[in-house]
Amino acid sequence: MSFQLIPTPQVVQSRGPEQVRGIRGWAVQLRSPGEDVRLVVAAERIFAGVTAHAAQGGSGVFALVTEGTPLNPLLARRVEGKHDGYVLITDKDRIELYALSAPGLFYGLKTLEQLLGSGGGTVPAVTIADWAELKLRSDYLDLRTVYPTYEHLLEYIAELADYKINTLIIEYEDKLPFRELAFLRHPELAFTEEEHRRLLQVAHDHFVTVIPKQQSFGHLEYILKHPAYIGLREVPETVSELCPHRDGSFEMMAGILEEVAALHPHSRYLHLGCDEVWTLGTCADCKRSGLTPEASFIRFVNQLAEKTLSLGKQPMIWHDMIMQATAEEIAALDKRVIVVVWIYGGHRMKADARQILHKLRDAGIQTLGASSVRCWDDNGDQNYPVIHNRIKNVQDWIQLARTEQLEGIIHTNWGCPFSLGSPYGLFETSRYPAVFAAEQSWNAGAETATFLTRFLHQFHGLPADRLSGEEWADYAVTDYYALIPQLLPEVKKNRLTAELIDAMIQYELPAQRRSPLHTFLFRGAMSPGSEEVMTFLRDKYRSGYGDLQRAKLRMQSVLAELLVPQMAELFIRSRFYRPELFEANLQAMITDLEIIEQKAGEP
Repeated sequence: MSFQLIPTPQVVQSRGPEQVRGIRGWAVQLRSPGEDVRLVVAAERIFAGVTAHAAQGGSGVFALVTEGTPLNPLLARRVEGKHDGYVLITDKDRIELYALSAPGLFYGLKTLEQLLGSGGGTVPAVTIADWAELKLRSDYLDLRTVYPTYEHLLEYIAELADYKINTLIIEYEDKLPFRELAFLRHPELAFTEEEHRRLLQVAHDHFVTVIPKQQSFGHLEYILKHPAYIGLREVPETVSELCPHRDGSFEMMAGILEEVAALHPHSRYLHLGCDEVWTLGTCADCKRSGLTPEASFIRFVNQLAEKTLSLGKQPMIWHDMIMQATAEEIAALDKRVIVVVWIYGGHRMKADARQILHKLRDAGIQTLGASSVRCWDDNGDQNYPVIHNRIKNVQDWIQLARTEQLEGIIHTNWGCPFSLGSPYGLFETSRYPAVFAAEQSWNAGAETATFLTRFLHQFHGLPADRLSGEEWADYAVTDYYALIPQLLPEVKKNRLTAELIDAMIQYELPAQRRSPLHTFLFRGAMSPGSEEVMTFLRDKYRSGYGDLQRAKLRMQSVLAELLVPQMAELFIRSRFYRPELFEANLQAMITDLEIIEQKAGEP
């Protein structure tokens, strides 16, 4: 059977041709081994009446059935041993939903919600048996440069549950409401304590576990810029990297980890980062230690890990700084540390990942994988993800998760190369590959060829019948961004996201794609007295910069609804600063030509 659902369920069986109607007016019984208000709230979003019964002990089965329908908890065995599984039955006179966990029942309700939304209130008569491929299915929120307004953030976190994402790693940087170390807070953009509590509550309400990401070795620009910590840099001219042998380095990070852990009392994990410490081993203190950079790295990570464990959290780190470590050095790494292997592309991606995973496992170290739905991709000016690279990277990691029996994948989503760098693009433009990654994490067998139309239906509200026919057979999953400008008039949901993508494309046409004017500017510098060169540049100026100005106004209009003013200004400057420098040079050239022309025309 063909549905427009995301993720695609594992098993769908028809119960007949009749549509099930009137579901939202039905009353249901919700039975669970213990009280969980989240399930009641989710059920009340769908049904007119919900009666909840919490039974201690018993079968351990979570069930939701229409009033008067006898329970059949045996059906839950279809998903026994599966992650977050559920069994959903829709028929002309009843709904039955069974699970062996609260998240399972919750995700069954989410599937029913999608069915109702797609069918305009009616659903097919079906039996669905569904479960997750991966235990940990993680999205990523990078708060280093530009990111959604607070209310949009809360909407996004709630939306994760629609696509059955159960984990969110947040790289807060200076946006946490630090207490003892309040000087680390961003003076304008940090969350208040109440805002942060509400954010965590929204995640909890939607069965999303937040894992705080606290950089602890490299990428520490926002910490090592402070006068009290400048002396802890590996080398003075590199603001982002910590010397592990310097007195005070561990004590500084221990104090920060205490604050981060206290702000996330219910998080099981704490991600310590520890990637890209490029200058490690170059300062005098490191050289005096007699250790290799890898051995120094592992020694310091073990100290951080011990501290993290004492705070009741299990530590995670990225893998890259131990890639060249010897077997003896890796054997010294604390076995309670989870190493997350991130490889975002390259023709040897899977081979390299397997080699690293095997090396770590042979040393008795727990591993996870990490794809990226947006990263550098040799393009720091990207306005939306380089989609063909990102789709392939997600697919490669999902295949590795199967063959290497990984428990989970973190689908990273980087907002910039580093905190002082230029932003890649706005967060909203990455929802397409992020939802693709969510589906693959839930059901690796989901049909890739239909994802584009299912996303346009679920995320943007295009009618299902609009997305069928021969023309859609010719589109690939990577065509999403190119299609948005022509589909924009029909977009009904998440319209700001579509308008943002369209605005980015309208900017790219004169700035990057259509022989941008700055590529000809050298001719004016070489031939300042050439009438034909200057006339050519003047003509290109009128068309190119006229289109750029219109694109800027359009972009500003969209950003005003998505970003706080400070972030909107930063993003606009990141896109228009360079072409406006070129424009200033060009105007000087054109002015010179006009003076020459005036003199030439004098009697």
